[in-house]
Amino acid sequence: MTADAGFELKEVGRLLSEARKRRGMSVTELAGRIGFDRRTLGQLERGNPSVSLGVFFQVLSVLDLLRGIEEALKPENDLESISTAVRRIRSRRGAARKIGDEKVNF
Repeated sequence: MTADAGFELKEVGRLLSEARKRRGMSVTELAGRIGFDRRTLGQLERGNPSVSLGVFFQVLSVLDLLRGIEEALKPENDLESISTAVRRIRSRRGAARKIGDEKVNF
């Protein structure tokens, strides 16, 4: 795992812990609702990379945060997709083609 990924994983775990606390839920309560033990939830909140994606999504579901993930992954919210699209548009505009005597921009 890269250092960046490890840092982000720990940050996501911290944010999940804060979201749980804002909802007034204890680790025991949330663990019971997702069907896993406190240890697994604690590992997730500490950013342990061995916790499954399934557990992560269970927690998001119980905390009503799944929509946020879906929104973040949509192409229109993906900064890389946006900058790629802008580069593509700019290159098309710059690639003018002549058709007969007409100049057509793409």
